[in-house]
Amino acid sequence: MKKNMVLAFLLVMSLFFAMTGCGGSSGTGSDAQSAETTGSGCAYDFPKTGFGFDLPEGLEITKGSVSVYDMGELTYNGNISLGWPIYLNCTEEEAEALTEDDLDKVRTGGSFLIICSGEGRDLEQTKADYLAQYEKETGTKPTKKGKAFLDEMKQIHQEGDYTWYMVMNEKSEDIPKEYQAEYDAFFDASDEIIRNMKFYEPQIPRGLDAGKDVSFVTTDLDGNTVDSGELFAENKITMINIWGTYCGPCINEMPKLEELSRDYADKGVAVVGLIIDVTESDDSMLPDARSIIKDTGVTYLNLKAWEGYNDQLATMAVPTTYFVDSNGKLVGEPVIGADVSEYRETLDQLIRK
Repeated sequence: MKKNMVLAFLLVMSLFFAMTGCGGSSGTGSDAQSAETTGSGCAYDFPKTGFGFDLPEGLEITKGSVSVYDMGELTYNGNISLGWPIYLNCTEEEAEALTEDDLDKVRTGGSFLIICSGEGRDLEQTKADYLAQYEKETGTKPTKKGKAFLDEMKQIHQEGDYTWYMVMNEKSEDIPKEYQAEYDAFFDASDEIIRNMKFYEPQIPRGLDAGKDVSFVTTDLDGNTVDSGELFAENKITMINIWGTYCGPCINEMPKLEELSRDYADKGVAVVGLIIDVTESDDSMLPDARSIIKDTGVTYLNLKAWEGYNDQLATMAVPTTYFVDSNGKLVGEPVIGADVSEYRETLDQLIRK
């Protein structure tokens, strides 16, 4: 649900720390994965954070809707994941039909945020590691509001090496009057929802480790076949930037990626875009992708996502950027979030080897 992904991200910006990317999965109750594909079997499921819930009996959401935001890990392999529900003052169908021009009409209301911490961390270690991961991911210090928010963390479940914590958001004062009662009922049901949650080990896509082979056949946006073996062999390093048409940070960095592409062309580096929501089986967003590429002045190659790309190039959030050598092997560490300076730093290290 692409529009809900955008809306959910807006709430992240307003209630929590500023992030540099967009979450890789989002949806509403009707879009939530079924019991056969997740560990909870609940109407609202958060597989990357390892929990799910159903609405309490008697609580019906009909005027608005509740959207799932399952961010997953804050940093790659950091074993601290986040997920939370968001109330929207529009139905699921209305949310699907939203355009970017409509976003100023949408109001969002938070309730609780769930943090899943792995590796046997206790509360204080989770807080410390969260702050460290945040600084690494964004390159900035967390705000006072963000630190105060973390101070409210309370443990709600522990199982194996995983512990789940909850933080309550402040009740929104920006919900339109006709939706207020429904949002209030959802917010006020938070304690009951949390008491009846189901928990399971987070399902984090890992993809391939450094040194493993990346191999695929797909097409570019003009329908030309692209074989990974031929593509990688032409360059010392191929930088694969995975992005989505719904992702503001992805689009904003594209002019800088074009500049990077030109700066490193004579050093044996090629930049390649991989569009997460333009696939070989569904290219309905292809016109949007072409428009974005034209508006940002991008000339480097962009590819449609192939089936199973996430098994090789795990994508928890976009943009995510990988580096591949001329033999098709992953090198270096993936970069999650828009960070052109880190791309350049990584490339400089790789081309010196």
